[in-house]
Amino acid sequence: MAESNAAAVAAETAEAEEAARAAALQACKNYMRVDGDEDDETIEALMAAAAEYLDNAGIPAPETSSALYNLALYSLTLHYYDHRDAVGTEAPLPTGLRPVINQLKLIRNI
Repeated sequence: MAESNAAAVAAETAEAEEAARAAALQACKNYMRVDGDEDDETIEALMAAAAEYLDNAGIPAPETSSALYNLALYSLTLHYYDHRDAVGTEAPLPTGLRPVINQLKLIRNI
């Protein structure tokens, strides 16, 4: 019986994580103004890269929802999406993103 309860809890946790992932993807796609599902895998990979960029910049993903963090994540994801075909050139970060990143770094270091 304990095993079935543990399996049920694990299944509920997996469902909740999948729902949160799908909601985050949809929110990012809304920000990016992307319709359809054909680029979902690419967008998810770019979101992961953006989250890793922020983490490497000293801004780990927050435990609770943060509009400022989401703005940085979505903006970076859109930037990566728009410049994914560029080879040999590095496009500058979007105007206004650097101050958001700086503010997030300050918040984390207080």
